[in-house]
Amino acid sequence: MFLGIFQSLIIVNILTKDQYGLIGLATSIAGIAGITQHLGLASSSTKEISQAKNSQEIFNIVFSSISIRMLISLPISLVLLIFANPIAKYYNNLDLVFPLQIFGLITLVQAFQSIFNSVISGTQKFKLLFTYQVVIALVSLFIFLPLVFTKGLVGYFYALLIFNLIQTLILGFYSFKDLKFKLALPSKKEFLYLCGKLLKVSLAIYFVKIIFTGWQEVPVAYLGKIVSLESLALFTFAFNLSGKLMAISDSVTDVNLPVFSKKSVESIKDYLDTFLKNYNLLFYFILVCGISVSFWSKEILLGSDLFVALVGNLVGMHFQKNIFDRYSSSLILFLPLILSNVFYSYLNIFKSSFFVPLEKLKQMIVSYVVMILGTAVSFYFLNKYLYDILAMSCAVFVGSLIAFLLSIYYINQDLEENFLDVKKIIFTLFSIVIGLLAYFIELDFYSKSVIFISYLFLIFYIFKINLLTLLKKKK
Repeated sequence: MFLGIFQSLIIVNILTKDQYGLIGLATSIAGIAGITQHLGLASSSTKEISQAKNSQEIFNIVFSSISIRMLISLPISLVLLIFANPIAKYYNNLDLVFPLQIFGLITLVQAFQSIFNSVISGTQKFKLLFTYQVVIALVSLFIFLPLVFTKGLVGYFYALLIFNLIQTLILGFYSFKDLKFKLALPSKKEFLYLCGKLLKVSLAIYFVKIIFTGWQEVPVAYLGKIVSLESLALFTFAFNLSGKLMAISDSVTDVNLPVFSKKSVESIKDYLDTFLKNYNLLFYFILVCGISVSFWSKEILLGSDLFVALVGNLVGMHFQKNIFDRYSSSLILFLPLILSNVFYSYLNIFKSSFFVPLEKLKQMIVSYVVMILGTAVSFYFLNKYLYDILAMSCAVFVGSLIAFLLSIYYINQDLEENFLDVKKIIFTLFSIVIGLLAYFIELDFYSKSVIFISYLFLIFYIFKINLLTLLKKKK
């Protein structure tokens, strides 16, 4: 996560605001088109692989998943390659053509990537998975930074294609490295059975993935039509940095989906105890991480200028642009966007820990539908009182909050446990107040430090109480 933030800051420093806004717009358009290839197969494959009895079964699941996915990915790839020009004309920006064509190739490469990732996750090789994630983030620096520095915007998209190719090759190698199977295709009967089993869960996940992508990408694509590239760059910058928080729940999801899928079959009591403990710890951890970034966002931007200048001197690159001066207007967007990622992170954890393992698919779909509807309706009303990018930032927060509360209601009903007690509500409201202080009250560094340390002491106190409570319940 930190390597990703560092890379983003360097790239933001090299490119102009218009170029960075163009990256955000191209990524959103490609994301909306690319969602059609997802089909939810990565999650359903992980679930099935975690319950597979031998390597041959795993190979058959992987072959079936890739076969289904390629039927969708190839047409989508061709659409992006062929219709890049008309899409660019719709946005009155022909500079979009090349990025969209590159994304057409990336779409094809990514068809394999997530399935290979599900093999590693499904076989519970978590040490390998997380080691890979750190190493590949480091590799990313050595691919992106030289290409962006020497070739600018074009170099960014070349780097994106090369990076995805390397990711797919490494994941493919480690997916099959330890599997012992015959290189034989499953029979027609086995293939159809596996496809049906995979699609039963995957189509529900696919539906919510479409909604998530809409919630994540449509705001940028919509703003790209009504605001300047400079304003879009401010929103994209804040949205991308706050989105780094998703690395926590994504990592948790990699573990929770296979583990809870297995536990839900073996022992429902063990499943419930583990889920409750897992969620209680993550609730506070993710919220504190998010509020910390929001509270210190101004200092992070100021510090990033010094850090980028230091790195530039060390590697012989001179950066003349100033991140804080160019992007300080985005500071007011950080709190609502970070909170939107906090509450979506909880929803993401519920998906991998509750909705998918217990196959509560209708409840999952409703929660996600409510999220995007809540965002759309909120933006309609907020846009009358707030300027466009702030209205959108607040709208995505409202949408994720409503979806989180609805999912809590479903889980409380099914598991007969209180997953949102008074203590969590009070601490959440207190955390939001702490986040607001950084925007509306001018505080010196000493005052901010005292407030923040007091906030941390409070969480340590609550965290200890929670652990003791959980241990007593377990006994």
